[in-house]
Amino acid sequence: MTMTAVHGIGAHVRAVTPTAARAQADFRVLLDVLSRPGTLGAVGRGDGPAAIAVAAGLADVEVPTSVLTGPGDEHWANALHLATSAPPAPLETARMVVALRPPSPAEIAGLTRGDALHPEHGTRLIAAVTTLEPPDTPGAGVVLGLSGPGVPGARRIRVTGLPGAVFAALAEANAAFPAGVDTFLVAQDGTVAGLPRSTRIEIEDTGNLMNGEH
Repeated sequence: MTMTAVHGIGAHVRAVTPTAARAQADFRVLLDVLSRPGTLGAVGRGDGPAAIAVAAGLADVEVPTSVLTGPGDEHWANALHLATSAPPAPLETARMVVALRPPSPAEIAGLTRGDALHPEHGTRLIAAVTTLEPPDTPGAGVVLGLSGPGVPGARRIRVTGLPGAVFAALAEANAAFPAGVDTFLVAQDGTVAGLPRSTRIEIEDTGNLMNGEH
């Protein structure tokens, strides 16, 4: 590795490493949105992708982690592993998966879900999205109807940047509660929403079809 590459990865490690105060504040936000599915919170995004910043506050040496990257994003995976000491792991055995690109339905289906006796072994998914907004916001995207524990009646959110098929796969992965996948959706501006495995997901709006997100 060249000296330039070493300096470059060091800059990316610094970009994804939150201060102690920021990590504590973000953790409180994540707990809140996971306990109240469909509500929107805000985390500090640092100088890198907001999804990586969220992962950096949750990962450690005991959390095998897989990072799904698009072309040119591989350095963020390296930076996360170096910053947190989280060991790299295959998608199928990772305890945390950070999706900087949309995961396929097959990838969602292959995530570890735990079982009735050990639901804590299920994967935690941190998925980057483009925007998270109230359902009446004009524009494309997928409107999700959410119900279950932590939701008084129902809540709805509009998501852009992930195909509807991903949410259908998540709903199927969580059909055998308490086994399943806890998910954080993280927008580019740091807006975040939680979809715990106990949440029932319905895709209410397919207006995103005109943009190819289906």
